[in-house]
Amino acid sequence: MRLLLIALISWLALGPARAEWRAETVPTSGPVTSVEVRGTDTRIAIRQKWYRIAPATGMLIPAPAPGFPAVPPGGLSDGRVASSDGAIARAWLAHPTDRYRHGVLGDAIEAGSLVIERSDGRIGTVTAGADAVFEDLLPRIASLDGLDRIVVVKSYLQRGSALAIIDAESMRIIAETPPIGHAHAWLNPAGIADFDGDGTTDIAFVRQPHVVGLLQLWSWQDRQLRKAAEVPDASNHFIGSKALGMSWTADFDADGHPDLAVPSLDRRSLRLIAFVPKVRDIARIPLPARLATNIGSAGIGGRPGLVAGLEDGRLVIIRE
Repeated sequence: MRLLLIALISWLALGPARAEWRAETVPTSGPVTSVEVRGTDTRIAIRQKWYRIAPATGMLIPAPAPGFPAVPPGGLSDGRVASSDGAIARAWLAHPTDRYRHGVLGDAIEAGSLVIERSDGRIGTVTAGADAVFEDLLPRIASLDGLDRIVVVKSYLQRGSALAIIDAESMRIIAETPPIGHAHAWLNPAGIADFDGDGTTDIAFVRQPHVVGLLQLWSWQDRQLRKAAEVPDASNHFIGSKALGMSWTADFDADGHPDLAVPSLDRRSLRLIAFVPKVRDIARIPLPARLATNIGSAGIGGRPGLVAGLEDGRLVIIRE
């Protein structure tokens, strides 16, 4: 009885034990070659077969290959078409060019322009300019100020990458972050949400995810991008990979605000980062090998979870 009373007093003083996040290896029939996400639907490629995670058991079950729309003629051959039910029906990268020759996404071909197809039938083209390219594979359609706009990586030939916002009404670039400052210095978007809880949309990206690994949060205010936060020790890409979705946005600490999952710079751990009431790690989960694929959703039993492939071919589920 005395020990029970002591335990009860300790629980009241300290509160219930916090749930711990962990990475669990999932048995597979071979190495994981890809994790692909379309909306919230996650598919996992093991050799040449596709699977998904059963939400009730966490087991792999066979699934059809993910269906992505074909890139229209003149589009970037390895690009993806973005689509929505809003003002922007479709958008894709086009006019392949080798004028930059960086190769960070697996080849030396980048996009010279971006094509926007609006839901009202209008089609327009936004060019990067002779001194730049769109060093990206998928335009991101996001609601900023209640209007659908496009977020894309623009890389200057001499000054490196910037994050660009494109207006689908005027068909032009309306805002950019400052370029990193020198050629072949790239950034990769990580998430778009109101991360810091101030009522405006934020765009998170990792500056130079291969060598610097600085996670930056830029807030969209008064039609301008303003830097709101910086977090060191982050990455969401490795050189040569076409997997740009090595991050995930969700409310991991159940406080009503979106948080960001992103690997550490060495990709040997996964960080769950909150920005409310201040920048902090909700958890830092060690991984048994470097993370090497996109991150997908793997909710099991009604609890949030993530799934990803590692560079040694293993599949892991990250959950509480």
